[in-house]
Amino acid sequence: MARRRGFFAEMAHQAAVAEKNRQRAQAAAVRDQARRQREAERLRQQLARAEKLVEKEQKQLYIAAMEAEVERLNGELALQLADIDNVLSATLEVDDYVDLEKLRKVAEHPPFQSQHSTPIPPPAPIQVPPEPVYVEPEPPRGVGAVFGGKKKHAEAVAAAQAAHAQAYQQWQQAAAAVPMQQLAQLSEHKQAEDARQANLAADQARYDDECAQRQREVDESNASLDELIRDLAQGTPEAVEEYLGIVFGNSVYPAEWPWPPAYIYDAGTKELSIELEFPAPADLPTERQYKYVRASDEITSSTQTQKEQKERYAGLVNNMTLRTLHEVWEADRGDKVGSISLVGSVAHVDPATGKDTTTPLIAVAVDRSTFAEIDLRRVAPAETLRHLGAVVSKNPHALTPIKLTAGVRAH
Repeated sequence: MARRRGFFAEMAHQAAVAEKNRQRAQAAAVRDQARRQREAERLRQQLARAEKLVEKEQKQLYIAAMEAEVERLNGELALQLADIDNVLSATLEVDDYVDLEKLRKVAEHPPFQSQHSTPIPPPAPIQVPPEPVYVEPEPPRGVGAVFGGKKKHAEAVAAAQAAHAQAYQQWQQAAAAVPMQQLAQLSEHKQAEDARQANLAADQARYDDECAQRQREVDESNASLDELIRDLAQGTPEAVEEYLGIVFGNSVYPAEWPWPPAYIYDAGTKELSIELEFPAPADLPTERQYKYVRASDEITSSTQTQKEQKERYAGLVNNMTLRTLHEVWEADRGDKVGSISLVGSVAHVDPATGKDTTTPLIAVAVDRSTFAEIDLRRVAPAETLRHLGAVVSKNPHALTPIKLTAGVRAH
């Protein structure tokens, strides 16, 4: 037999069950809170790891960018130093002679184009409308023919005939108007076509004028070229100087360097006097190499020694001088220049007075035959200038001036 709890026993039992359920719910809440905390911690750690990875990747990208910048700087520096060190050898790889005939121009005309080039197609001719056809109503049949059908049919026939007569009259009027409409249509098309042809003729005339203008400019340029070729063959000073201007214009130096030189030609003595200007020592790079220092997060550079800077600048003075002499005589196949008197200087600010000044660093006077005996591919430029009797600054980098001497004509 089942035992039944009393009222108070049942109350105690229900209270115990409620407490047990509360404890279970509390435990579940504690476990859920712990689970959420663990999940939050896991997410925080994942985020921290992701941030570290991003930070690491960003740092690597930054370092790569800085190293790429260093590579760019070193590349530019190498090109700058090569421009300085290869001043003489660079010109020995090309022929400095200028074939003036290759400067002759030919007028180049774009193809003629006009939006009015295409003829206007004639319109489709207006057609006479089809003539109306009379259709008589069918007569009644069967019972309808007996009971009033004939009368109704007669009325229908009369109405059809009247309608046909009216339609025929309208058709006659329309047909009679067609020839005038066709004439108006043809006239309108002709006017449009005439306007198109007039516009096309205007475009053609404009194009012809432009072609003629281009041809005139080319003819004038070629006429000037013919005059230059003729005068150069005769050795007129203006022609010789203009030709040498073309030669010097073809000689490529860094854009920031002072070039071309000033010069004047004396036809009587066949001597060319050149005033050559060098870049200032301060205009040349003093860096030897760039590198990125991670510890300080900066790009630093090592500096050329004073010896390197002095030797490089002295070499530039020597090489620019020999290059200029070489380019003149290699280009002068007509033997117009018999001798060259050259003075090379540098423009700078006088540190003593703060004023702009020009300091001569080299002077040389040489005749054509003497220079022709030199093989510039195998020489030491300083020794070559000494051989030519040039006066050279003892320290060009320090802008130590020379004393100017007489030119070739005085020897």
